[in-house]
Amino acid sequence: MQRTNKARLERSVQAPLRKVHRTISLAIVVLLAFVSSARGAALELYETGAPDLGTASAGRAAMASDASTAAANPAGMTLLDRSQLLTAPGAFLPSTNFDVAPQTNLKPAFGGTKGGGGGNAGVFFPIGSFSYVHKLSEKLRLGVAVFSDYGLGGDYGKTWVGRYYITEASLITFKVNPSIAYEVNKWLSVGAGFSFGVGRFTFQSKINNAAPRAPDGGLAMESWDEAFGAKVGMLLRPISKLRIGLTYQSPEEYKFGFRPHMTGLGPVVSRIRQRIGGTKVNVPLTEPQQVMLSAVYEVLPNFSLLGNVGWQNWSAFAEFPVGISAANQRTVTANLHFSDTCHIAIGQQLRIGEKWLWSAGFAYDSSPVSKANRNAVLPIDRQLRYGTGIQYEINHDITAGAAWELMDAGPGPYSNRRGPLAGTLQGHYSSNYLNFVALNVIWKF
Repeated sequence: MQRTNKARLERSVQAPLRKVHRTISLAIVVLLAFVSSARGAALELYETGAPDLGTASAGRAAMASDASTAAANPAGMTLLDRSQLLTAPGAFLPSTNFDVAPQTNLKPAFGGTKGGGGGNAGVFFPIGSFSYVHKLSEKLRLGVAVFSDYGLGGDYGKTWVGRYYITEASLITFKVNPSIAYEVNKWLSVGAGFSFGVGRFTFQSKINNAAPRAPDGGLAMESWDEAFGAKVGMLLRPISKLRIGLTYQSPEEYKFGFRPHMTGLGPVVSRIRQRIGGTKVNVPLTEPQQVMLSAVYEVLPNFSLLGNVGWQNWSAFAEFPVGISAANQRTVTANLHFSDTCHIAIGQQLRIGEKWLWSAGFAYDSSPVSKANRNAVLPIDRQLRYGTGIQYEINHDITAGAAWELMDAGPGPYSNRRGPLAGTLQGHYSSNYLNFVALNVIWKF
């Protein structure tokens, strides 16, 4: 009889554990399908599909209201009263249209031909994230987050006016971030984690063959690399209505190595293949270190204000492919002379009744690059983010929600004057908008 009761007890304990394991495994498989194709017009993205998409990231490091805090600020995990799982599938819908300025000149005398604006260079892709926080004890939490927050991409087509600069490029990343948090006392929690990221970078452009009516040649590069980083954070609760979060993220350095692949070269430019085609080109792309300070203040029992200020070290971002611009060229990269950026955000959360939570927010990020150094694959200017979202508590264990954010990446004007094979490219973006939409489901157990 005792053996029978013991077996029943073991089955009653193991059944929910198997259910949790199956749920986590399924979530990871689904997420891998999302992030494996992630690309964006900007580089550093706050938009992982988590519920803070609805506040345009305002309060990100201090919110600590769900398992996504494992990535945003690991110290916030101590505020979760139970173990928690969050999945957030979504989509990225860009609109990036380039207006050609009259000063654009592809040097027809050198064989270049005219082209158009390239249409919508934005590329649709799915986004998503997965976060899990385990309550190990009253003071200690373990967490893991899987997401993509660093990428770029654009596809202008093979006949657009700037094809000698770029036709297509993408940086696809995937990141796993385990973390730990400890509640020091009632007003202070600390947390830390490390991340492992894998990235794939591709670049394509056309080559002017410097002969009338000659078809263009092609340049293509592709490389994979991995990077490691760390994040530390603290969460302060000086009074019951105020939370203050501070995080530091270390730089993560991808060192992509290429052997440029060139096709269709004419006799005038064929010697470029000897100088560049067989030489390995190193392109270091650094996800910058950053600091974020966030606050959440409960104005009323059902209404809170949220805010951020932040800094990102974009001046560490240096070399980037720029295509072939001269017959005597010896490299396909150039320093883009990026500058550090600042970030500010403000938002609100309003609880409607007992079940509904409405969020809204606005954020501003300064431009990391000037007009003279802006590249067609990085058409970002200053960024304005407008977000809103809604969540509904289905029961004591499950909450579901949806969020939308519009990012206005600015007109992105640029004026590039390079060698005779590339000519002068000038213009701005009549539309440079990134729409993010996502669903989120939170399961507490």
